[in-house]
Amino acid sequence: MNSVQQRLQLGLAASVVLLMLLLWWLVAGAIEKFGEEFVQSRLEHDADSVLSALQADENGVLQLTPGRMASIYNQPFSGHYFIVLSDDETLYSRSLWDESLAVSRLPKGDVRQWNAQGPVGQTLLVWAGGFQKQGQRFTLAVAEDLTPLSESLVRFNWYFAGLSLLTLMVLLGVQHYIIRRSFRPLEQILHEVKNLQQGAVGKLSEEVPAEVQPLVREVNHLLHLLGERLQRSRNALGNLAHALKGPLSLLSQLGQQESVRALPDLSANLKQQTDSIQQLMDRELKRARLMGQGAPGVRFAPQEEMPVLVDVLQRMFAVRAEQEKPLNIHWQAPDVIFVFDRDDMLELIGNLLDNACKWAKHQVRCELLGDEHHLQLVVEDDGPGCSDEEIKQLTARGVRIDEAAPGHGLGLAIVRDVVEIYSGKLTLDRSSTLGGLRVSVCLENRAANGSE
Repeated sequence: MNSVQQRLQLGLAASVVLLMLLLWWLVAGAIEKFGEEFVQSRLEHDADSVLSALQADENGVLQLTPGRMASIYNQPFSGHYFIVLSDDETLYSRSLWDESLAVSRLPKGDVRQWNAQGPVGQTLLVWAGGFQKQGQRFTLAVAEDLTPLSESLVRFNWYFAGLSLLTLMVLLGVQHYIIRRSFRPLEQILHEVKNLQQGAVGKLSEEVPAEVQPLVREVNHLLHLLGERLQRSRNALGNLAHALKGPLSLLSQLGQQESVRALPDLSANLKQQTDSIQQLMDRELKRARLMGQGAPGVRFAPQEEMPVLVDVLQRMFAVRAEQEKPLNIHWQAPDVIFVFDRDDMLELIGNLLDNACKWAKHQVRCELLGDEHHLQLVVEDDGPGCSDEEIKQLTARGVRIDEAAPGHGLGLAIVRDVVEIYSGKLTLDRSSTLGGLRVSVCLENRAANGSE
């Protein structure tokens, strides 16, 4: 059993059950003892009553004074009995009828108490003592039937057992509620972790119980370190791309020298490699501009991100727009926050728009549809479009249909990688409205759906 909550509940429940059983045993034993002590006290009072009714006659024989005895001693098998043993005779209560009690003679001042079997199967508590009155020594024994007391004790035990069971159920319910309430901050932490996964929050709240606060602080510290490392990695890539511009420019100039151009194979190979490096550098610089300073794991809010992204693309293709017709990028998106990683979405949409802007004559259209966990993206342009065979090749990494077009062949392949991360669907066909290429992407955040 790996659940701390279940271990606590079972452990505390077992403790409560044991305590209730111990309480029941102690209370039942105490009530039984108090009952017997009460009967014993009553027997002592009955013995005093019998002693006061005993008188010696003119012959010195002990007799019971008529009218001095309680009527219950005259009812056969009433459960109240006495017997007086003297040297001259033995006196019995009428309630014994033809039965007798096994009583031994006791010396003066000696007192004993025991349980005995009485008439008609009654269980008796017998109290006996040795006395001397008016010169006569005798033993007086009084007895009382314990059956009514035993029956009352049984009823009390059943009543107390029922009450204890009800109390136990209430205590277990209260215990379950208290434990659940005590673990509620952990459920809140789980909810915040899910929100962190979806990008709704940047860190976990530290308003938690002291027992888990160090863990939460360490998680927040780790998130901070990971965010800083990711940002440093981005900056390092951008700085590296900037740093390579100078040496790469020198290599390009070297390739234009007459001594190098005199070697066609070397010149062509040098140009091919420098162009490849230039394309990779441009990609990283463009990616850095598209991503900006967003923190990792943040949700994608199109109403906030799309204006900045479109503005960056407009600036990137400003030279092209001055040479030809102005480039118009039209976008439309719902006012929702998608539960997708901001960086992934910017890379996805940025690459699709970048490719569309390269090929478009003067119009690019981008439309986002869906809800928080489902995203449908459509990007189309009014460029020349692609044939069916070319569309099949476009998703292959590094494949470019027109080598004269600026850029590199990783764009749509990168888009395909992002789509595969979310197990989405990528569709390429011809735009029925603009006439160029139409790219459709459908994504679903299954992890976010499963966590709710």
